[in-house]
Amino acid sequence: MKEIRLGVIGCGKIANEYHLPALARVDGAKLVWACDLIEDRAVNAKKDFGFEQYTLDYRDILADPTIDAVCVFTKIEMHATLCKAAARAGKHIFSQKPFAYNIEEGRDIIRTVEECGVKLTPSFMHSYMDGSLAARQIVEQGLIGEVRHIRMRNATKNPFDSAPGYGGCMMDIGCHGMDLIHTISGANIKQVFALHMSPEDVMENRGCGESANLNGVENTSILNYRLDNGATVFHEIFWTQVACTKRFEMEIYGTKGTVYLYNPHRSDIVYYGWNADGDPRKDVEWKAAPVEPQFFGYLQHKAFVDDLLNHTSNSKTARDAFVPLQVVEAARRSLASGRIETVLGI
Repeated sequence: MKEIRLGVIGCGKIANEYHLPALARVDGAKLVWACDLIEDRAVNAKKDFGFEQYTLDYRDILADPTIDAVCVFTKIEMHATLCKAAARAGKHIFSQKPFAYNIEEGRDIIRTVEECGVKLTPSFMHSYMDGSLAARQIVEQGLIGEVRHIRMRNATKNPFDSAPGYGGCMMDIGCHGMDLIHTISGANIKQVFALHMSPEDVMENRGCGESANLNGVENTSILNYRLDNGATVFHEIFWTQVACTKRFEMEIYGTKGTVYLYNPHRSDIVYYGWNADGDPRKDVEWKAAPVEPQFFGYLQHKAFVDDLLNHTSNSKTARDAFVPLQVVEAARRSLASGRIETVLGI
């Protein structure tokens, strides 16, 4: 079997705790270059995960004609530069999120990737988790009827004052929920109403529009969405929660039933109930969906490698990476205007 030869740029915490342990388990993935500005990180990655060599200069990876794909695991400051440089070098891209600071920059990345004929896969890990895939199958099979409403909750246990260093809770953790809503429902977020962001006064003075920097400082955000299929969404994003959720919670309400994904009151990952005719006065049959646990991150990285090996398209795309930028920009406009705002197109 042909191997996909990978160069990894950024060997910090997210690479070591999530990406590299998973990639090392994927058949067909060959870790060739480890790159980091801090030499000890690159050296340790080479030793811990079996890279062939390391470098402090990402251009060494792009200049290597044997490299098929580049993994960008740096902070956001370098995402756009590295994604466009990799595309122009003919390398496929797996990138940490978000991949851009603003709408214009996101469009430029999409154009570059599509003109160069390479794939760009953003790292929206929640959509590839085993429970998410099981919930998506329940919805696609029509077991709960048409989706009418979703409650999405993203919460982590970060220190309160650290949100600005990661661009605010919407850009850093809320984007996972924005992507998962599309993955589960199959619909797009078209309208946004920002009920609350904290600290609110800073957000109002940041400016909006296509060229505005979407990074913020908020550690709390409450948003309402309307999807293009008419369904509504209530999205809670909390940067700090001591008794934190299992990365996220999700409730999907349909015309015939409900799906609970990572309900904190149950040990089942996916729990759903339905009745055939959708009559709310009749008893609902509840059951736990079968979920096959996988190594954390394995399914996401396997999908990326398999797409390159088999010329398939089962992974997220550059256009998927653009969605959170659209939603966050509309949310910032909504906070400033006090009105429902429509997301900007590509």
